[in-house]
Amino acid sequence: MPALASIAKNSVANLSRMGTSWLLALFLPPLLVRVLDKPVYATWVLILQVGAYVGLIDASIQSVVGRFVARAEGLDDSRYMGRMLSSAAALMLFASLSAAILIVLGSWQLEHLFPNIPASISSDARQALLIVGLSLVFSLPFSTLAGTFFGLQKNEVNALAGSLGKIVGAVGAAWAAYHHQRLYIMAAWIALGNLLQAAAYVWAWSFLKMKGVLRWANVDKAAVKEFVTFCYAVIATQIGSILITGIDLPIVAAFDFHSAAYYAVAATVSNMLIVPQGAIVGTLIPIASGMSAIQDPIRMGEAVLRTTRYATALLCILALPLLLGIHSFLTLWVGPDYARHALLSAVILIIAQFVRLTLMPYASIGFAAGQQHQMLISPLGEGVANLGCSLIGAQLFGAVGVALGTLLGAFVGVALHFIVSMPRTDAMQFSRRRLLTNGIIAPVLCCLPSAALVGVLMRQEMHLATKCILISGAEISAILITYKVNFNHLERKELTDLVIRAVGRWSKRARAVA
Repeated sequence: MPALASIAKNSVANLSRMGTSWLLALFLPPLLVRVLDKPVYATWVLILQVGAYVGLIDASIQSVVGRFVARAEGLDDSRYMGRMLSSAAALMLFASLSAAILIVLGSWQLEHLFPNIPASISSDARQALLIVGLSLVFSLPFSTLAGTFFGLQKNEVNALAGSLGKIVGAVGAAWAAYHHQRLYIMAAWIALGNLLQAAAYVWAWSFLKMKGVLRWANVDKAAVKEFVTFCYAVIATQIGSILITGIDLPIVAAFDFHSAAYYAVAATVSNMLIVPQGAIVGTLIPIASGMSAIQDPIRMGEAVLRTTRYATALLCILALPLLLGIHSFLTLWVGPDYARHALLSAVILIIAQFVRLTLMPYASIGFAAGQQHQMLISPLGEGVANLGCSLIGAQLFGAVGVALGTLLGAFVGVALHFIVSMPRTDAMQFSRRRLLTNGIIAPVLCCLPSAALVGVLMRQEMHLATKCILISGAEISAILITYKVNFNHLERKELTDLVIRAVGRWSKRARAVA
């Protein structure tokens, strides 16, 4: 119960941070697709996608640093923490310089990489990429501070800093687009948000009682080697992630540029599953890192089985209304033209994300236990399969073929985890059959009856209000069936007690404010 309560608390903080991204993802596209023409919007999203590659490195480093901080806390070893944090900060300075060179080269060669970008905006696009990319590169060393807060389970700090940066950047970019400013002005607002986020981490760090932890004297070769050894598998995993999701839009832009704007909308919708799932499952890393110090493979295996069942149930509850209402949502959100062209790609990408995210708890706990090297084959294999299938699909079917390549790659990644990774991750002992049947298939079956019934009914012409009622009924039915069938008596009691305690605390705070 304490672990469940800790997960719930940190999940709320993560959701407030990542939920900001979620809300902004809902807010920005409807505005931008109405004030920017399709080539400009496609170019803008492409710039953000290329700049996001640096963001993936930042997220990886935060997770790695958080893992070492949580482990140092579990061992009560402040000297070890100082060595690892200082060494990580030194490495991030070097990484930021290397990334800056790549950003400059990418900006210089942008027209050659994507020749279909209109000549009228190519100069603005190069400047915008340079501004966004360099701001992310400058912020990269501060990922050490963010990782420390993550490892100490002070997720509210990351939530506030991340929300501040994203809101300032997104609102500023939206204002610039609405007033028909040029792309580099929109990019300047995004850069300002990135810099404000880094400044917020520095400000919050000043309140921690960790004076002297970050200093050059603490950097040593052994700590650098340990950090790099742990990091290379994580970075390799992120390279796989880039091949899985980060390369799709550039492929569409290269082979089918006129569909790039539609595909960007479809990808944004599918990413809505990642935000809540990642916010909740990500809280397992510091908890599991502390558990891994005890070196109890059976206990870690049970954690994998249980969290996978919980996480898959959550994933089903999130995906059900999204899939049932996708056409109506797209029409209201970005208009009938985008809805018509993005619908099929969006459905395929949502299913692909669902497949990939089912094993997110296993990957997170394995990462926390230091087993990332044993799991490396899956993201790399999925990335290569996704890249190959997407390239072939792009030539045969255009943007839809790229989405199909992503779906095929997702199944390859899951299969590689079951066949190759799981027998090698000896820090976690569990039954693969039980993980598949109880952890994944059972929660899915709890939601299928409601989804199938409402899906058949919605094939007929009906009013939007009627559709909303049917989808709401399917969602409530799925939640009740999942609660009754997917969880045992003790788990239902724990969940109920947790909700009652949370409601009680919120009510108490509301009365105090009033």
